[in-house]
Amino acid sequence: MDERTLSFGYRLRRRRKAQDLTQEQLADAVNCSRFTIRKIEADERRPSRRLAERLAQKLSLPAHERDGFLAAARAATSAPAAVDGQPMGVAAPAASGALAFVGREGETGLLRALLARLSGGSGHVALVEGEPGIGKSRLLQEAADYSRACGLATLATRCYEIERAMPYQPAIDLATQAIERAPPATLQALAPVSLAEIAALVPELAERVAVAPLSSDFPEARQARLFRALVQLFDAVSAGHPLLVIVDDLQWADEASTQFLHYLGRQAARRPMLALYAMRDEDVGSDARLAACVASLRAELHARHLPLARLRLADTQALLHGLEHGLVERLHRETDGNPFFLTSMREALQDGRIELGDASAAGLPEALRASVRARLAHVPPAARATLDVAAVLGRQVEFDTLVQVTGEPEADVLQAIDALVARRLLREDPGDGTLDFTHDKVREVTYLEMGAGRRQHLHRAAAEVLAAHGEDDARLAEQFERGHAWAAALHHMLRAARQSQRLFAMREALLWFDRSIALAQARPDALGPTDLIALHDERGSTRAQAGLTAGAVDDISRVIEAARARGDRAAARDALIRLGMAHRRADDYEAAVAALGEALRESRATGDERHAADTLYHLGTVAWSDGRNGEAITFHAEAVEICERLGLSDLVAVQAWHGRGEAHFNHGEPVDAIACWRRSMALAQGIGDRSYEAENRMMLGFACTGDMGLGDYPQAEAHFEAALEMARAADLQWHLGPTLIGLDHVRACTGRYSAAWTGLNDTLRWLQGVQQTRYQIMAHHFMGRLLIELGLHARAAALFERAIALAQEAKVRFWLPLIESDLAVARLRLGRDDAGPLLESAQREARRQRERTHLMRCLEGLAELALASGDTAAALGHAQELLEAAQHGRLAELEAVARRWRGLALAAAGQRDAAIAELKSALQAAQQLGRVRLAFDAACGLAALGGATHALARDLADRMRASLEGTELVADLPVPP
Repeated sequence: MDERTLSFGYRLRRRRKAQDLTQEQLADAVNCSRFTIRKIEADERRPSRRLAERLAQKLSLPAHERDGFLAAARAATSAPAAVDGQPMGVAAPAASGALAFVGREGETGLLRALLARLSGGSGHVALVEGEPGIGKSRLLQEAADYSRACGLATLATRCYEIERAMPYQPAIDLATQAIERAPPATLQALAPVSLAEIAALVPELAERVAVAPLSSDFPEARQARLFRALVQLFDAVSAGHPLLVIVDDLQWADEASTQFLHYLGRQAARRPMLALYAMRDEDVGSDARLAACVASLRAELHARHLPLARLRLADTQALLHGLEHGLVERLHRETDGNPFFLTSMREALQDGRIELGDASAAGLPEALRASVRARLAHVPPAARATLDVAAVLGRQVEFDTLVQVTGEPEADVLQAIDALVARRLLREDPGDGTLDFTHDKVREVTYLEMGAGRRQHLHRAAAEVLAAHGEDDARLAEQFERGHAWAAALHHMLRAARQSQRLFAMREALLWFDRSIALAQARPDALGPTDLIALHDERGSTRAQAGLTAGAVDDISRVIEAARARGDRAAARDALIRLGMAHRRADDYEAAVAALGEALRESRATGDERHAADTLYHLGTVAWSDGRNGEAITFHAEAVEICERLGLSDLVAVQAWHGRGEAHFNHGEPVDAIACWRRSMALAQGIGDRSYEAENRMMLGFACTGDMGLGDYPQAEAHFEAALEMARAADLQWHLGPTLIGLDHVRACTGRYSAAWTGLNDTLRWLQGVQQTRYQIMAHHFMGRLLIELGLHARAAALFERAIALAQEAKVRFWLPLIESDLAVARLRLGRDDAGPLLESAQREARRQRERTHLMRCLEGLAELALASGDTAAALGHAQELLEAAQHGRLAELEAVARRWRGLALAAAGQRDAAIAELKSALQAAQQLGRVRLAFDAACGLAALGGATHALARDLADRMRASLEGTELVADLPVPP
């Protein structure tokens, strides 16, 4: 270590220990107090030159070290004050490396204003109060730094709890600093009696000036003479200029010092002095002597009261600059905005000493825990027992519950509560009378400081009392588990999980199922093997519903193995159906078909038509997802036929009608699809199934869009909004992605490009985070469609290529013909010659799989390709097939698209009047539907034929550009024709 960087206090401490001297022995040898040596070694005081020379002599420093030692003494300055008993270094460094100081603008402004007013000749006393760690010491340090920067004389000290029995320690410290700063002439000018009184308190004064013997007259007046003498010393040091006197931790001052500081605070009114005192508010409430001192000072006209509040979230963000926003919010919530707790948690997290959420003793930084432990040491034993029970019960403790768990008389508990409230450890809600800890970290430390046996006993007692009160299962599960009552804990965990399921709070339900299984595995006596398998079955179903497919497969596979082992064919069949759907959600279609095929064979072998219908539905969804809509149509039709014949109205019927709707939809028959989905939704509402209710509502939204359905965009948006509200309320993660995509697709089609682009990007990032690949494909596709509308074909092609790569990697074939046709259109408009083969391939696949919705997009692309190559007959043929398919399915927007391509093909063939008629029909339909881009394309075609003005096309182009303001896309837009 470079000697030049060492502080003087460090050098002194190292040399003293090297010679095996105590602080007291060194102090006696150099004629000063042990208190002075301790202050110097802590770098909280600068030694005088004479004292530094005596120290160098006593420590027998060699010549080559002596000069450096004395230079360090001259360079030494008072170190920063402590933050409520903890070193300033616990505060978080700002980006520049300096300590952040936030959230105290009002208090800092007031103190600076008070210092400025000292030039008028009168002063103030300012009382800073707050809980430990709130930043009182830091505020005092900032005031001292500002005062010194302004050239004002500043004296600063603090009181220590361990020295409370030593009279006048803070007064001695202030006087010593004043003596070191004052020239001998200034000291000699003091009255002899004053010098004598001060020298009795601070012997170092006799080294600076001659001091007369202490007078023995009126010994009962000595304290008053000393107080006046000290004030005269401060006046002499300031020489009529402003003076700042700082005393931190006033609550730990001895009685004599408290009396002197009270006297000094009153005297500040008649001289240019700001007496700045800081104290813990909990001691003001519990220490009668301190309370009397503070109350008396507050009554003075020149007094100012500065209570410090906890930091707001914005202040916490500034204090913890550089941390991720979510972590800052978590830390703010964990610490309630206490600066010391915040910075302690930050440092411990960064050092890897703790992890958030750790409930063990190691889950709190030691500095934080020691700070709270020191507060708890002053709690009377009777009150501590009540505090322990409150810590076990958690936040929001009712008085009656507290009395019953403690087993003590009400009067004793009330007395304990009064003591705890006075010490600012508990607070009472004036509204309902419940009790709470003033800070949750205080509760945590109180809890952790208890012995393990006592904690278990109190948790069991609390659980029994709360159960008698009818407390909710979640809280009872916590109490029983911590009380090691395993069977009761497991019972309430399962009740809590099932209650969360009924409320469709899937994440919460899974948390309880996870805890239940972990507890059952750790404590086999709490649950039998059969019940454990049933528990895996419940969790597997919940995982599947929440979209956690890998975990669902694992749980359900366990159930199948157990069912087969005990020869239960029905249970194995039911689990196979669930396993097949879990594999389908994971896009593992081969495994899904294998599981579902086995389930279907078992159902037919046992003549169980209901389960056959259930399995047929799931086989249909797998076939549809795998791009085999022809098979899906057959499976769903048979499932619906069975349900109708059996008169089913349960979940099997809900699913069958939903699947039949999907088959109609993908076959380009949205009206029939809507009828099926409405039937399925009504059945879902009848059995309270929010998942299928939301999914049916979402699919109704897609059936009302224009490129897939009826072209009723207001209705589509209403369905998507309703589905989104349901999915969020029930925490249906699987439904959120496609619903959000559908909603933004509606916005894009109706010309709200900025909102659509932003929303699609946000949704894609979220889908990547939760690893839902199939909907990432969908998001890339719809983003590409939006970019095609804007003429950004290169960027669109890149998104389509990414979607195809994802689909091929995940073996999700359902969207491939549709995406490939869009990619071909983008390449065609970029002038590439590989668009034709891609479109032909996509068309063949769509026809083979009976995917009419996909086929119509291929026909649109083929019409454009034919027109670009000059083959007007082929263009008319493709447009005519598209028109007939659209009319068959009552697809208003696709009919307008077909008429536009017919119009352009007729114009190319020289049939101007027929072309204008088709283009006008397309324009009128587009305007009625709200399809801005389609209207623009039709208007451009008409303008080229003289059938409309260019102004209409320009107006539509301006609307599209205006909708993109604020996005990066607006700079890349091509100039419209």
